[in-house]
Amino acid sequence: MKKIMAVAVVCSLMVTYSICAFAEGNATGGNAEAIPSITAAELRSELDAANAERSQMREEIEGLRNDIQAQQEAHTAELQRQNAEFTRRLNDLANKNTSLNNQLKTAQKNYSEANTKKEKYEEKYKNATSSSGSKSRPENSSRVQVLSKNNAIGDGYGGYIAQGGHVQINGGKSNVTFTLSIPASNVVSSANKYASDLGGTLLYCVSTSSPGVSFKNAVVNFTITGVPANDTIAAYQLQGKNWVQVRVTSVTNNHVSVELTQHGPIAFVRVAAVANATH
Repeated sequence: MKKIMAVAVVCSLMVTYSICAFAEGNATGGNAEAIPSITAAELRSELDAANAERSQMREEIEGLRNDIQAQQEAHTAELQRQNAEFTRRLNDLANKNTSLNNQLKTAQKNYSEANTKKEKYEEKYKNATSSSGSKSRPENSSRVQVLSKNNAIGDGYGGYIAQGGHVQINGGKSNVTFTLSIPASNVVSSANKYASDLGGTLLYCVSTSSPGVSFKNAVVNFTITGVPANDTIAAYQLQGKNWVQVRVTSVTNNHVSVELTQHGPIAFVRVAAVANATH
């Protein structure tokens, strides 16, 4: 555009100059020398060149605009994709957080319920066995009779320990039943003190007998209400003047199996952790 304007200005000046020179020549009688002037063809050539250059510049500008627009569209699309991905991840994290919070609430609820049950059982058995060996809440006579017929001893709170027979004698099955009885009060007191020294809770202290049946080894299944599966129950037998730990072979719901080599008072103690049997 600048070149076109320059050419137009030059042409105007040349025409003006030619007219002035022609007029001056006529005034002097036509003896002045002729002043060269640019031809119309040359002007047309200059004009065409300027138009061609302008068209080329327009094409280049249009190409740049298209490139910029394409880059902007690509950049916008990439930002939208990244935003969608971040939104998806944020939603996933929010869902996981909600799920973990729900699991935590459920676990806390289950723990609270289990802890409440544990405290109730501990309180019940703590009250059931006093240091003097007497029951803090004695059974009524009718219940005592029912328990006795079923070879069971109650705790005064609805719980009991019983032995229902089928004792394994010397590695074989049998129909032998170990009869249960309450030891002397001083034995129960000793068992209670021993359990306290261990940091545990005495559940029951009973004596066993099997008239007419001898054995070198017996696995006895005791029914003990309120004992959950895998509870930490240890068993100790009074041998002479010492409480000796005997092997607990299994602990299932309301059942504790013990391996014995002789009869005698047995103390069932709930402890923090069951140690290896020591004799």
